[in-house]
Amino acid sequence: MSKKDVLDRTDLEDIVARFYETMLKDPIVGFIFTDVAKIDLAHHLPVIVDFWADSLFKENRYHGNPLRKHLEIHEVMPLTPGHFTRWLYLFEQAVNEKHAGPNTEAMKYRAEMVAKSISASITAQKRGDMNLVLPKGEV
Repeated sequence: MSKKDVLDRTDLEDIVARFYETMLKDPIVGFIFTDVAKIDLAHHLPVIVDFWADSLFKENRYHGNPLRKHLEIHEVMPLTPGHFTRWLYLFEQAVNEKHAGPNTEAMKYRAEMVAKSISASITAQKRGDMNLVLPKGEV
């Protein structure tokens, strides 16, 4: 199967849906979304698509505060850099499965910056000091 760049909302909707399908079943981070945050997927998925549409296509639809949401979750269950590492790994898998190109790379870069920024804020570190890379052989 040849891969295409992330070109529009339809691509974003597909990536986000596939990502959440995998991530919610993940033993490392899935429970954070299902048991701790108790997300309502019907509401949450369009919000996340809006976030990515703003990030890539400047649609100006997203008006949330990801840091605040993660800080609220952190109050209930401490989040660690490992949680963000796993999130990033699963996200990049979903993106890479069908996509390649400049927007694809921009999306993965933005995901890494978001993960590092939120993780750094929660752990009181500098984003540039965050290393969210899994050692080889660990997933």
